[in-house]
Amino acid sequence: MPTTPVPRGAYSYYVIVLCLLLKLSVSSSFQIGPLLSTCVDACDRGCTEIRKVQAARETNDDNLLKVELKDAQDPRSALTEADEAAHRAIVGSLREAWGDELRIVGEEDDDEDLANTLAEMTFEPPLDRDLFVDEIGETADIDASKITIFVDPLDGTREFVEGRLENCQVLVGIAIDGESVAGAVGIPFLDGTMDNESTVIYGIDGMGTGVKGATLTRGPYPLDKHIDGVKYPRPHHATGDSTAEVMDACRQRTIKRFGGSTVIYGGAGNKILAAALGEVSCSIQHKVGGPNSFFRILFLTKCMT
Repeated sequence: MPTTPVPRGAYSYYVIVLCLLLKLSVSSSFQIGPLLSTCVDACDRGCTEIRKVQAARETNDDNLLKVELKDAQDPRSALTEADEAAHRAIVGSLREAWGDELRIVGEEDDDEDLANTLAEMTFEPPLDRDLFVDEIGETADIDASKITIFVDPLDGTREFVEGRLENCQVLVGIAIDGESVAGAVGIPFLDGTMDNESTVIYGIDGMGTGVKGATLTRGPYPLDKHIDGVKYPRPHHATGDSTAEVMDACRQRTIKRFGGSTVIYGGAGNKILAAALGEVSCSIQHKVGGPNSFFRILFLTKCMT
């Protein structure tokens, strides 16, 4: 039976199409243990970058700190070289460890110059995947398409600019199918100074929490500056210094409902950490802006209480 000859070049075309189809049909998968391990390591590296910037500030009397306001009317929108350095360290190392199939949502993703710089960088040594081999071990594989990593490289940038370092945090969280399941909270300035090393608190929903680095000394009692029971009757409710009417109404309603008093905390993540550690009974947020803010609320309350 006669056959029609295949045109020259057609075989190559068919091979390319077949490879593309195979790539689409085979999806990468990750295990939660190694993934969390790299997030903790990346979070720690973010803390290191922030501490480097602070060390330079202290050496040069703040002359090296460059500050840009994303919103000229809002000091909370400050962006510094510390944000950018921590973003590069965290997002870049995670991307290098897991490839482009891992979805990462970063606080500074809109910065094109930062993205271009990140694309040209390499990160050594590789992130540690084995921090939890003994604690977690083998778990079910999770399809990469279901995973999102949320990164806030420096939560509390305004506080960092103002020198209120105890309020600063690095936040890296893991969500699966839109639900927060695990993450890491880095504290670059454990007591508000450079005297002690940074620490990273991590947790998995349903499995518990742990600490990598210096021992966390906070909680479950009020901070020393809030210990005066007459000036700050308990229970305490963490809030910021916003004078917006809606915030005043929230504070008044909280005290009317639960009693006690409000105490000032800087940084959204820091307020929630205070609630998780038992320093305050609740956290009154200035706003919840986007997936990063929403995630940190879910992660801290689910994994650390």
